Amino acid sequence: RYVAGLIGAEHLALGSDFDGAVTTPFDTTGLPLITEAMLTAGFLQPDIEMAMGGNQIRLLLENLPD
Repeated sequence: RYVAGLIGAEHLALGSDFDGAVTTPFDTTGLPLITEAMLTAGFLQPDIEMAMGGNQIRLLLENLPD
């Protein structure tokens, strides 16, 4: 919530690093808990969608060559 207040939800991004290159003692099954926590903290659904991947997609589409 603090960072979203500083920079805006349009600049938030979740970096999970679940690319398979590193073995971790946890997996992606806990990611829905982040969404629940964001809802509890008062984030709106569009802001959550941006942070959970929408902003990354937008960044790539705006900056990668055609």
